[in-house]
Amino acid sequence: MTRRLSRMCALPLLLALAGPAGAEQKVAIGAYEAHYVVFPSAFLNAEIADTYGIRRSRDLSIVNLSVLDGEGAGTRAKIAGQVKNLLGQLSALDFREINEDEAVYYIAEVRHTNREVLRFAIAITPTGTAAYTLEFQQELFWDE
Repeated sequence: MTRRLSRMCALPLLLALAGPAGAEQKVAIGAYEAHYVVFPSAFLNAEIADTYGIRRSRDLSIVNLSVLDGEGAGTRAKIAGQVKNLLGQLSALDFREINEDEAVYYIAEVRHTNREVLRFAIAITPTGTAAYTLEFQQELFWDE
């Protein structure tokens, strides 16, 4: 297993995912890579949710983001973001940093209705670099 893959697999939130709803995505930010995924909080088992202080609810999803350096090591970054629905209503994403062994990642909760399409804008600033804005859109579902 490569060093990068083993670090990503160390993240229990990513390990808890299954199927296409948990498809991880990544983007290059200079010498860094940002890996991100949005998934329903109900996908987490109760023990993992309790460990990380995450509420499990059908109308709540989790944004999970990590920044890796060129060698695949987790690195700290300043993360700030917002989400906008199709009506243009904005909500701030309140990211919190989680450190686990050598892994560093950031999670934020986002409330949504069933089948709601949300547009995400997340500013990522790895230590010592300029900010990069990650923009994507995703349709979110209630886990029923």
